[in-house]
Amino acid sequence: MLDLVLRGMLTLLEPVGFLWAGLVLLTGLLLRKRERRLAALSGGLAAAVWIIGATSLPGNILATLERPWVGVKRAELPEADAIVLLGGFGTPSREEVGRLHFNQNADRAVVALDLARLGKAKVLLVGGGGFTLEGESFAEADMFKAIVDERKLNPGEIISLGGCKHTRHEAEKVGKLAQERGWKRILLVTSATHMKRAAAVFRTTTGLEVVPAPGAFLTSASIVTVSTVDLIPRSHGFAKLDAYLHEQIGWFVYRRRGWISPEEAAR
Repeated sequence: MLDLVLRGMLTLLEPVGFLWAGLVLLTGLLLRKRERRLAALSGGLAAAVWIIGATSLPGNILATLERPWVGVKRAELPEADAIVLLGGFGTPSREEVGRLHFNQNADRAVVALDLARLGKAKVLLVGGGGFTLEGESFAEADMFKAIVDERKLNPGEIISLGGCKHTRHEAEKVGKLAQERGWKRILLVTSATHMKRAAAVFRTTTGLEVVPAPGAFLTSASIVTVSTVDLIPRSHGFAKLDAYLHEQIGWFVYRRRGWISPEEAAR
């Protein structure tokens, strides 16, 4: 019981828990002063913070993007001309191996290497952003390639796409290589939440056959979790809501720019 109380107190010191507790306290003070309208506003905000940070609702919403890709068996995917690993799984670090810090999307890299191990393609293309650390320029793809090459983790050829600005930029570079080498089919590796938009962009931009190979699931659509409702809200729900809104806004922006064709949008 004491441990439970202590954990609850520590959670209240976290930014989301502290904000929620402040809103609850403010609501109580406003009600005491009979400021019902302001109390309703602060109470509504407190309720919203609790729902997002303490319930499974954000995860359930984000899972709608992941469920179409549940059950994809990598061993049964067709062979392709290349495996395309989209970036966003790491950032430069002063201390990590290869000076690359892997984030919550790191499963993308594991999936790509597993496809290569299974012999699904002889070429692995790696995308990702460009960064500057202490005045030195880095590309996520270059850093990952160096890690893989030095440890001989990939049985085939690995090509860095260099620093890319966004998914469309990665697709343009892959499309150029595909034309030069006569490729027809690629295995596309990215997070399950990002797969719909990424596949649509690649089909629109390159005209290639795109076979999705999802990874980096973030919700109970794939990850085994215990369904609980927390008493005090935390940040994980906000991160999931952020990931969902990022994809929805990204889809709208890409459609508006013409990076996703009407045919792909209707799929």
